[in-house]
Amino acid sequence: MALRPVKTKPQTLTGADFERHAQQSVHFFSRRVPPRLRATLAVMPKGSHVVDVGCGDGQLVWALMETGTLPAGATVLGVDVSPIRVERFKRLTNWPALLADGEKLAGIPDAVADLCISTMVMEHVPDAAAYASALARITKPGGTVYLTTVLRKKGAWYFRKAPDGRRVLDPTHVRGYGSVQEVQCTVEAAGFRVLEVGLDRLVFSVLAPAVRMWNAVRPIADAQRFFLRQPWATLERIGLPIPRYRKIQLVLRRERAGAATG
Repeated sequence: MALRPVKTKPQTLTGADFERHAQQSVHFFSRRVPPRLRATLAVMPKGSHVVDVGCGDGQLVWALMETGTLPAGATVLGVDVSPIRVERFKRLTNWPALLADGEKLAGIPDAVADLCISTMVMEHVPDAAAYASALARITKPGGTVYLTTVLRKKGAWYFRKAPDGRRVLDPTHVRGYGSVQEVQCTVEAAGFRVLEVGLDRLVFSVLAPAVRMWNAVRPIADAQRFFLRQPWATLERIGLPIPRYRKIQLVLRRERAGAATG
């Protein structure tokens, strides 16, 4: 029996300012590429066009370039809702980037991606169904999507605080999914077929918050690359599982026109 989309009530966070967050938040560089994404890229054909939706400052694409993980002859496009991050992405990677107007990704061409990457974005958007449909629109029929989002179980806790007082992984999240099925139903309703599902622990790096605080008091030169140097690169791996949080990973296939999606 086909799954029906589960409606989730977004937890609107009044006052969340994405531009201020983009200016103040330090996202550290890493050469680590998630194994499932690495495996997905390994089977993509030469010359694939890769679109990173929610590209941020470009650290993930930088890691793919540094590790030689991109398919031979691949081209890359970054997409973000933050003008600051779009400019940072272009400077860092030398690939083009576009500014999207909301979760419908207005301004992004149809059927542009052989592989669409969406890492930790879906939990930020007010309308997850509209976002999933937008991913389907910009992905070529038969194309692939690698998507991750947050599973937030009952009793989940993190040290950050949302504007409404809840303890959350990120104050700009508008939802935390209670099950993998909720995400699967949303993407299937948008025209995707789920090829792979993964559920991994989210780990809290003990050292990273201390470095962010240090940088806020006395700015560190090239702070984003702090953990690329030894011994900090080794120490950064020391971490603890975040209570009751998990990372959902999905590898999706964009169904071709006329294909059954049930």
